[in-house]
Amino acid sequence: MNFKPLPLLAIAALLSGVTEASAQKKEMDHSVYDSWQSVSDIQKSDDGNVLVWCVNPQEGDGTLYVRNMTPGRKGKPECREISIPRGSQPSLDPKGKWLYLRVKPQFAKTRQEKIDKKKAADMTKDTLAAVDLTTMTVKKYGRVDSYTTGALAKPYVAYKSTWKHYKDTSDKKGTDKSGLIILNPATDRKDTLKYIDAYSFNQDGTVLLMTSKKDKKDSLSVTAVMIAHAPACLDTLAKGAESYSRLTLNDAEDQLVFLGSKDKSKNRNKCQALYLTSIQAIKTGKTVRQAHRPIVEATDSTTVISKDGRWAYSTKEIIAEGTKVEGTPGWTLNENTEFYFTPDGKRLFLGIGAIRPPKDTTIVDFETAQLDIWNWDAVYTPPQQRLNVNKTLKKTYSATIDLAEPGRIVPLTTSKFAGIRLMNGGLSEWVLASDNAKYARTTVWDYNNRYDFTLVNVKDGSRKVVAEGLDVGRFDMSPSGKYLVWFDNDEMNWFTYNTQTGEKVNLTARTGVPFYDEEDDHPTAAPAHEFSPKWYKDEDAVLIIDRYDIWKFSPDGKTAVNLTGGVGRQTHNRFKIMDPKPDTRKPNARRCGVARPLDPKQTVYLSVFNEESQENGFGRVNLAKPAKTLEYFTDTVSFKYVAGTMTTDRLFYQKGNFRNCYDLYYTDDNFKTSTKVSAINPQMADYRWGRAELFHWNAYDGTPLKGLVFVPDGVKEGEKLPVMIYFYEKNANNLYSFWTPAPSRSIVNIPFYTSRGYIVFVPDIVYKVGHPGESAYNCICAGAEALCEKYSIADKSRMAIQGQSWGGYQTAWLITRTNMFAAAGSGAPVGNMTSAYGGIRWGSGITRAGQYEHGQSRIGKSMWEPGALDLYIENSPVFHVDKVQTPVLIMHNDADGAVPWYQGIEFFSDLRRLDKPAWLLQYNKEAHNLVQRRNCKDLSIRLQQFFDYYLKGAPMPAWMKTGVPYEDKGEYFGFENAE
Repeated sequence: MNFKPLPLLAIAALLSGVTEASAQKKEMDHSVYDSWQSVSDIQKSDDGNVLVWCVNPQEGDGTLYVRNMTPGRKGKPECREISIPRGSQPSLDPKGKWLYLRVKPQFAKTRQEKIDKKKAADMTKDTLAAVDLTTMTVKKYGRVDSYTTGALAKPYVAYKSTWKHYKDTSDKKGTDKSGLIILNPATDRKDTLKYIDAYSFNQDGTVLLMTSKKDKKDSLSVTAVMIAHAPACLDTLAKGAESYSRLTLNDAEDQLVFLGSKDKSKNRNKCQALYLTSIQAIKTGKTVRQAHRPIVEATDSTTVISKDGRWAYSTKEIIAEGTKVEGTPGWTLNENTEFYFTPDGKRLFLGIGAIRPPKDTTIVDFETAQLDIWNWDAVYTPPQQRLNVNKTLKKTYSATIDLAEPGRIVPLTTSKFAGIRLMNGGLSEWVLASDNAKYARTTVWDYNNRYDFTLVNVKDGSRKVVAEGLDVGRFDMSPSGKYLVWFDNDEMNWFTYNTQTGEKVNLTARTGVPFYDEEDDHPTAAPAHEFSPKWYKDEDAVLIIDRYDIWKFSPDGKTAVNLTGGVGRQTHNRFKIMDPKPDTRKPNARRCGVARPLDPKQTVYLSVFNEESQENGFGRVNLAKPAKTLEYFTDTVSFKYVAGTMTTDRLFYQKGNFRNCYDLYYTDDNFKTSTKVSAINPQMADYRWGRAELFHWNAYDGTPLKGLVFVPDGVKEGEKLPVMIYFYEKNANNLYSFWTPAPSRSIVNIPFYTSRGYIVFVPDIVYKVGHPGESAYNCICAGAEALCEKYSIADKSRMAIQGQSWGGYQTAWLITRTNMFAAAGSGAPVGNMTSAYGGIRWGSGITRAGQYEHGQSRIGKSMWEPGALDLYIENSPVFHVDKVQTPVLIMHNDADGAVPWYQGIEFFSDLRRLDKPAWLLQYNKEAHNLVQRRNCKDLSIRLQQFFDYYLKGAPMPAWMKTGVPYEDKGEYFGFENAE
């Protein structure tokens, strides 16, 4: 296949070259962002004939679209489409019969209610709507607070609602009523239930499980577990406890487990009992629709018969409340216990934990010291503990119950550092425990990924050691659990381990090619290219990718075959296996990690990326005949959301590039032809845009480099343009990405600046360990000079640099190294590596030392190793600010969880001390990158005004000259021209 479309430059010349029309198009301003649209919430039926998607502006009212392509009576294709204003959160019936959704209030109305400071309870709420996909008609059912329906079919919907009840016509105010409504959209029948707490459907949407909560004002209400079969037939399975929770069906839907507690103590978490209900269909002489359930002739005296006489429910307590688990520090089931069945329904995996005693009420708060104690040898420091306190309080430890002897709980670990992975979807007698207790303390600075691996027997908890101190980059297992497979960061190769024989085998060393990222320039082990090895269903082969190709290994290491025949390495195409088909595993099978292995004769889909052209595409190969069946293509676009259907070859996808936004398409013939579904952002045609080009140059030290150049449309002959240079690691692979016009969270918006006549240059950077600052200079500044040599329209005297975080640091460092830039924008920069080294990343609570020794900052040494301090000083902008001659705009926010705020302050304060032109934007209670849209819009304006002043000769805004006085904050913004 391997078709090659026209290069992007040729398309650009055809569609939007330097023409009079393009020169007359409008420049973007900051008013355009809100209306810019995107496609989201894509859903499709099993046969691909019904398609749902939402088109939403960045701010305002969106639209939900429904397209029904089901063939008509005579088999002729039909296409019916409806749109639902403000539709959101759709839930499409895979069978293509029903669609449920929420309809939002009008954006303007909600905005006005916020201005009027209405209470949340009094604001206009969403409305539930149902679409009959046969007739394509929409019906609305009133306010919806939450709703749920089945996963595999959706004949019913249950939703919580609040409404006004009026006694009679004289009642003008009414009374607020609320409850759970069960709706049959086919008949419009509604059944309303009060005091429902939690609720969920079974997979085919015909059985509703609920817990109710006793209302103190209603003596007839009760705390209970209830089940409703369709048509609405409500039965109570259990009642009388203080609470019930965690209703969970097995995959056959003939068993239900749940927690119940009668604990009235003041403990901060409650003891729980575990209940098991068997669900059986009764033989009545009529056809039983639920044929997958066993049919019984009679029931014993403890069994409850459903009101319609069709079902028998037998509920029993299998773990008594407060039962202490042997082999633990008195742990038991508590309210944080979660559980799931094995696929065969014979075993439960669940969590156990401690019961926290009541709060000590004798402690007087205002007489009690408030402090954190930092212990040098503690695994976690107080900032880490604080951020994880909720997880810690709710943490449970893995255990299991054999339902053939349900009174006995077998703990699988008592280490808070251990994780448990099931083998063979939980059907094996072993599980795998990975425990990093010995290594967790140092991982924050040595970036180790070391674990002790142990096999744990589910019957008695006995253990077999697999490996200790294994530093794994990736880790997985074969479908049955016979083999473990991992990438060893010490050996830099893939290994298998036979859990039956204990044999360990190096799979990849014999191939002669690296299976790690050989271009990675961090001072730590390079990561593997493969994320998740793919196993054949009989486990005689596992597929693992190198940089380019897909390899087939026998798990015993005896054979290694390049499945794609080296085509990837020859053509510099990166092949990766992908599976666009829906996941058909049942809920418990999915939670148990039941694998989806490959059939040896299967045809698999591939994603394709070409390193030279940066093009993206797809391919296919039959695993049994790879040499004869490998086919692929690449195109000058990037792809998003690639998803197949259950029963057809139809694929839905989004694609776009710099000139085309991500619209929705589908193909029925593996991309040979495609049908466009959406057409968002028609206003794009009204604005000046540009073209994206791949640019090559050599760094000052001769290293070949590449980057992106975005050139505005409509450049006049002889015109010189300012140059905006943005950078962060490597971005050349985004050549064919669409960059949405949007207010800035931290960086310049590329289409906005090209629309306003800037060339935008995005260079890749290659680093040398120990010298990240000089590496940036070596790559970026060499690229800037090469750009001006190749592009005569680039004005060398009007270049600016801008970066955020790591890019912000490099911006700060570069202006201490060179004066070639007219202005600089530095977001969240590290100004002083010597003080940042021992600082805290407040978003995670961990120390920053590892980032310098092994991570992105790439110093490669602790600060006390020989020669290290010189490197930290060399790479710290604050020690060189006396050389700065470039005006710089800094943004550093006071709630930054990644780079400590004081780093930006150090840099700014030192510049200020030396009378260097510098401004610091501090957005209050904002994170590393801006979150609040109002602040994003503000930053976008200030970035543009700053760069336009220095690069385009625009007037200086008032905020740059006089600032914004604190007493005028929130009322005056200084956007007007300075006097």
